[in-house]
Amino acid sequence: MAENRAWEGYRTFVVERKTPESETITSFYLAPEDGGALPAYRPGQFLGFSLDVPGRMTPVIRTYTISDSPADGSHYRLSIKREPSPADQPDVPPGVSSNFFHDHVDVGSKLQVRAPTGDFALRPDGKGPVVLLSGGVGCTPMISMLNAIADAGATRDVWFIHGVRSGSEHAFGSHVRELAATHDNIRAHICYSRPDPSDELGKDYDSQGHVSIDLLKELSVETDPQFFLCGSTPFMKSIYNGLIDWGVDEFQIVYEFFGTASELREKSAADKAAEMGVTPGETHQVEFRQSGVTATWTAEAGTLLDLAEANGVDPDFICRAGMCHTCLSTLLDGETAYVVDTVVPPMGDDEVLICSARPKSDVVIDV
Repeated sequence: MAENRAWEGYRTFVVERKTPESETITSFYLAPEDGGALPAYRPGQFLGFSLDVPGRMTPVIRTYTISDSPADGSHYRLSIKREPSPADQPDVPPGVSSNFFHDHVDVGSKLQVRAPTGDFALRPDGKGPVVLLSGGVGCTPMISMLNAIADAGATRDVWFIHGVRSGSEHAFGSHVRELAATHDNIRAHICYSRPDPSDELGKDYDSQGHVSIDLLKELSVETDPQFFLCGSTPFMKSIYNGLIDWGVDEFQIVYEFFGTASELREKSAADKAAEMGVTPGETHQVEFRQSGVTATWTAEAGTLLDLAEANGVDPDFICRAGMCHTCLSTLLDGETAYVVDTVVPPMGDDEVLICSARPKSDVVIDV
């Protein structure tokens, strides 16, 4: 499999299986329509998709992590959580792409797929211990990593530590327990924050509460392993800053966001303003014209993409580094500036890459 090269652009894949993993997460098994070989990927990498969503005039561009080991070269597996409207914002539409997968993608469906990529990846045969920390659907890259370690027969010590609300939302629970029971180098600990009455302590989960640094200390996890993190922004901020304060070398911490991207390390308002190249307290009004949303931008809000996501706007994006141009948007009024060094500027003066830009004035964007 290692000699097979990644394809260019999009390739048609067919859904071979659709399997519920919990009440909220479903797995989709994809195989290439042309029957050709699949290139190798590193556990933790993702696929890009161009989705023809009903009611959308243009394709929706999204990425999803491959949720299984590269050992089986016949298919890719995605495990996708249905994203409802936020509980505190019921008027905000539910997740466009996740609900499309759950409601419209079935066995036999065809999807346009980009080749595996991404830097959030683990070497199964690497040296030294590793700790896989995840919350909710953030378990998907960790399952890929865990399965890859087991499939490779690696002997490196592994902690798989996962937090989820309850058994009804818990995916791959029995699979992880089986791996831990059959591999001396794999240990697992599952936290439920709100167990269902039917959930059994010691069988379905190991402790009630959240994944925390105190829990890691109770489990006698050391500070020298390589730590992989994936989960919601609050989860990531808590664990990342807790690890740093505990004495873990930041270069030993590897992480990936899903959802809104923001800086993990806590910064003061003045530091954030300096990073954005604005004066402390500077604000601008940003109108997302197509979405009918107007929001106030401050340095703490981050990029225009961050501001959009925080206010229920759902633009297309992939790289968040100003390189792929997936987030390219029309600037209808106002001025912007880029805050990311890697930006490849668009050709038009009225175009902006919102993943890497901030407003310099009140702006109107055609999103």
